[in-house]
Amino acid sequence: MAAHDFARITTIPHSPFSKIEYQERVERARHLMKEHAFDALLVTSEHNFRYFVDDSSTTPIQTTRPRFLLIPSCGDAVAIVPTGVDEFFKETTWIRKFRTWPGPNPKDEGVSELATVLNEFLQQDARIGTELGAESRLGMPAGDFLRVRNAIRPRIFADASDPIFTPLRMIKSPSEIDRIRTVCGIVSEAFDNLSKKLRLGMTEREVCRLFELECFIRGVDKTPKIASVSGRGGYTRPYGVPTDKVLSDGDLLFIDAGCLFNFYWSDFNRNFSFGAPDPHTKDAYQAVWDATEVGIAAIKPGVPICDVWAAMSDLLDGSPNRGRRSTIGRMGHSMGLWMPELPSVQPDDRTILKPGMIINVEPSTIYPSYFDNSPKLMLHEEIVLVTEAGAQLLTSRASRTIPLVINEST
Repeated sequence: MAAHDFARITTIPHSPFSKIEYQERVERARHLMKEHAFDALLVTSEHNFRYFVDDSSTTPIQTTRPRFLLIPSCGDAVAIVPTGVDEFFKETTWIRKFRTWPGPNPKDEGVSELATVLNEFLQQDARIGTELGAESRLGMPAGDFLRVRNAIRPRIFADASDPIFTPLRMIKSPSEIDRIRTVCGIVSEAFDNLSKKLRLGMTEREVCRLFELECFIRGVDKTPKIASVSGRGGYTRPYGVPTDKVLSDGDLLFIDAGCLFNFYWSDFNRNFSFGAPDPHTKDAYQAVWDATEVGIAAIKPGVPICDVWAAMSDLLDGSPNRGRRSTIGRMGHSMGLWMPELPSVQPDDRTILKPGMIINVEPSTIYPSYFDNSPKLMLHEEIVLVTEAGAQLLTSRASRTIPLVINEST
């Protein structure tokens, strides 16, 4: 990168959430704990921990230095963390009660201390909620969890993902929305600016590195997911890593970008045609663009999310000349501290849309290749916020026609 490029790097302030916001999150959790008969909540996974604790560090916490938060039904929350982490948290978070152990210690990575805290703070018949449900993961080895479970009997663990963690994180606060809006805007600008810099003969890897640079100079923190695939007349799958494949006339390039700002995600994709797109690719692109419009229009508070799926499915299935709906299991999802998050845009997900939800609208279609009989995939994605009035677009809407890459001399 040239020296003058560094001067263009944008630094966006990382404003912390207020202490009041974290207190409100805990109180909402306690309301749900009471509703579902939990005596305490044990937070172990990285993203749930970050939701309740303003952990601004980037130390890997899922492996050698796990962190736990006990939220009892009343009284102070207790952080059970490796020695040294407590001092950092005292300076940077709202937590004031700590228990520690010297780590890393593979033979006893917090197991004994965690069990001691649970036995000390909770009555013997306590029912403790933790991450055991759909799309959740414990932030500790399964063997360690089983040892803790055995050490605290007759106290029991039960799933709190479905009744507590998922509904809590599903509705974003204004501060969370600001972070998501910021990263969506940054990545939108990067995508919009990218097509002007592309040329025939570039490789997938070169394009994606250029795109990442466009994101970083505008202020993203990380680009942890840059998926890319390409092919003549279209691509066949939505997953892949950038390669040294040279992009030639007739190729369609797909980039699916997951970027972070202040630990919150943006996740959406764009397509680029190298040379004029063939008729089948043009039709398929228009089909998913139209399906996205229909999906966005269907998003309203009080509507089950399966209705959004149905609206897009009906349009795609009603356009046989432009392909057919793909067999990918859903046409969208949510996101926030993680990507993806529930709910999913699926026919069997009856989650009711509410203001504050983030929905990634992501229809796809399968269509016949213009050059041979192999089926191709076309996928498109935009991100919206559910408001009282309907859907508010957080990404800059993709153009109605595929961005075209043609060398100036051609």
